[in-house]
Amino acid sequence: MNLTPAQIESLQEDMTVDLIEMLIEKRGMTFQDATTTLYNSDTYEKLQDVDTGFYYQSPGYVYAFLENELTTGKCC
Repeated sequence: MNLTPAQIESLQEDMTVDLIEMLIEKRGMTFQDATTTLYNSDTYEKLQDVDTGFYYQSPGYVYAFLENELTTGKCC
């Protein structure tokens, strides 16, 4: 399946929203804290890298990497 850059960007944005919601629900963060945490993470950097394919994985799968990064300090 070949996706256009616009489709990939849309998937990345959707994943970003899902990950922020998960941080709020699972870690009790405020929206601001969750957003800052995600945007400053290595996991977010990987999400933005099209070659990793994170943008087409399930939010739970990508959140596991984020959770591991927040717990251990290491992303992937």
